[in-house]
Amino acid sequence: MIIELGVAKQGRINNPDNDETTEIIERPSGGESIIYCNGKRNDQPNKTISSIIVNRVLEKVAENFRDSTALKSVSDQIYREHSGHICGDLCMISTDFESRTIVVSRCADFPVYFYQRGVLDSWHSPAEKIGFSKNMHPSITELPMEPGTTILMLSEGALNAGKNTLEEDEVEDLILSTIEESAELSADLMADFFLKRSITLDGYKPKQDMTVIVLKICTDFPSFSRRILLTCPVPKYRSLFE
Repeated sequence: MIIELGVAKQGRINNPDNDETTEIIERPSGGESIIYCNGKRNDQPNKTISSIIVNRVLEKVAENFRDSTALKSVSDQIYREHSGHICGDLCMISTDFESRTIVVSRCADFPVYFYQRGVLDSWHSPAEKIGFSKNMHPSITELPMEPGTTILMLSEGALNAGKNTLEEDEVEDLILSTIEESAELSADLMADFFLKRSITLDGYKPKQDMTVIVLKICTDFPSFSRRILLTCPVPKYRSLFE
């Protein structure tokens, strides 16, 4: 088996940099974790808060904490320091080589979709934001790591774009047809497809920051090499002398 991870991001129309943060880390016991956070200060998106929360979770993962323990610990720290004024929508997707499972942790209201054995479903149970209250309990789901599995996370901004014109069941039908008809697409190309779809549904003027994460388990095993590809546009800032 081989793991593919793809991430595509787009900032809202008046903030092309995107205030959300996404990072990948290799797990000490084997596997990969990808962590997404939309941090907020007093309910307003804040890039610094997104980065602080993600980096604190990364530290716990590097110390070999279980995902649930890492998120609870970071949430308690943030709440003790800021009494709920700083929090974040967070999603963490891990491939655990020890247990041979995929672990999805949600501290957010938006769903995470998964496709396995020809069936599309979603995890959508209510979940508290990280750092918002005492004793936060993330929504944790585990499923076996097997070829043909696809995990799709659409952040609130990417998902809301579709809700303006599509009903929830229509969104799921579109996701299912895309996964089944584009099985040969790599994870990064699939993430790019769903991001472009959301941008289009917002009339090419995104109202919120958007992040799409795709994780695929494939049967191909071309080599033992690990590869990471990052494409990041450098924003243009006006000089004082222009």
